[in-house]
Amino acid sequence: MFDVTGIILIGGRSSRMGSDKALLPVEGSTLLQYCVTTIAKVVDEIVVVNAPNRAIPEIHSDVPLVFGQDRLINEGPLIGIAAGLELARASVVVVTAVDMPLIRSELLELLIKRVDNNHKWVVPIADGRPQPLCSALLTSSLSTINTKILEGVRAPMALSGDLNAYMLEEDEWKEADPNGQSFKNINTPKEFSSFLNLF
Repeated sequence: MFDVTGIILIGGRSSRMGSDKALLPVEGSTLLQYCVTTIAKVVDEIVVVNAPNRAIPEIHSDVPLVFGQDRLINEGPLIGIAAGLELARASVVVVTAVDMPLIRSELLELLIKRVDNNHKWVVPIADGRPQPLCSALLTSSLSTINTKILEGVRAPMALSGDLNAYMLEEDEWKEADPNGQSFKNINTPKEFSSFLNLF
């Protein structure tokens, strides 16, 4: 029985980084492995969604791993979210991305607790902006998402009305992540260097 599936999106172009973010070296392993180890603390399985024909490094996980691919190339994260939902075996998923490796398990647990049939998607607000790549939603949202994709929708937040998304304000998640580190992206070599300095 799977209660929660973790989706990790790794199919981005990494244009500003200059190399595949998932393969970046961290503590003798990779950035993807670091993310898997973190997320495995709060989920029952992990779905890694990659772009077609892209390498995936060897990964070790304490929970089952499933691998999927974007159906469309370079069409944005909503395509990857849909691919992950198609493979998810749990009723709830948390959506994450490999370039947000500082995500806190306490925040994920909070998101999981808040999602329900009334609010099928829980999206935190950080720095005044919604963070769809650090969110929780019901797997049953897939049909709605697929319909919108067929209509040409590519922006994840365009689904907020259809899924009656709950926007989790900063004062609601601050206790779980006091410094908001879960929302820090690693897009450039300089940002990656700052991340490595944390070790």
